[in-house]
Amino acid sequence: MKIACAQFVPAYRDTATNLEQIRKFVHGAEADLIVLPELALTGYFFQTKDEIAPLAETLDGALATSLSHIAEAEQKAVITGFLERDGDRFYNSALAFDAHGKLAGKYRKLHLFYYETQIFERGNIGFPVFSLSTTSGVAKVGMLICYDWRYPEAARVLALQGAELIAMPSNIVTTTGMLLTTLQTRAFENKVALAFADRIGSESLASESLASESLASESLASESLNFRGSSAIVDMNGRILAQASEDKEEIIVAEIDLSKTRNKRINPFNDIFSDRPSTGYGL
Repeated sequence: MKIACAQFVPAYRDTATNLEQIRKFVHGAEADLIVLPELALTGYFFQTKDEIAPLAETLDGALATSLSHIAEAEQKAVITGFLERDGDRFYNSALAFDAHGKLAGKYRKLHLFYYETQIFERGNIGFPVFSLSTTSGVAKVGMLICYDWRYPEAARVLALQGAELIAMPSNIVTTTGMLLTTLQTRAFENKVALAFADRIGSESLASESLASESLASESLASESLNFRGSSAIVDMNGRILAQASEDKEEIIVAEIDLSKTRNKRINPFNDIFSDRPSTGYGL
């Protein structure tokens, strides 16, 4: 299966521009599955629910419907971050559309980062694994979003449920050099492939956020987030197959035989999952 990650700068609060950008990426990617960044349709740096309310949509809304049509027209599976509304609640979500345009999977971010804790509800549907149809076959896919990368339990739960690929829409701002090393470890320790789609560029509360009287200080009002890019596709042995730059819009593509992830055996006597005792970890 050919898997692509699209790295770009989402236009802040401009869903029409972002939808057109996504359409071009999906059309131009020579891949069966394209993974896009976190909140790819809206931009990211919001601080109040009033700001995100006009941008959030339900799964039967215009944006999700348009994404479905793009996937169907291009006959490519698409995974993207999505600002989801459910009644009066908002979620930092990821959606997966198969090559027929059908909504195949949804994930709501469990580990909320920074201002996300003030505007989003914590994910409440666990870590689903679903079958994703592409023109080259069916993959068992799980999704994580950005800050989930720091929690080994999240990737492990997906792998134990049979995930062959973990798709990871992200808006990473951390400057730690351990990011890609950690993602390689997540793939290696679970024998799964991982597609990490990050964004680039920056967003500033001072210039782009709606006016708000709730700003704690002038220093906070001028705060900016810089996104680090470096999108990557990693195989089940932790090897980076494709990696993007830190600051350029680009599409990376790698071909992976996901069927090899199903065998968790590493020699005639050891299997990384069956070797795990049911007790003894003290958790």
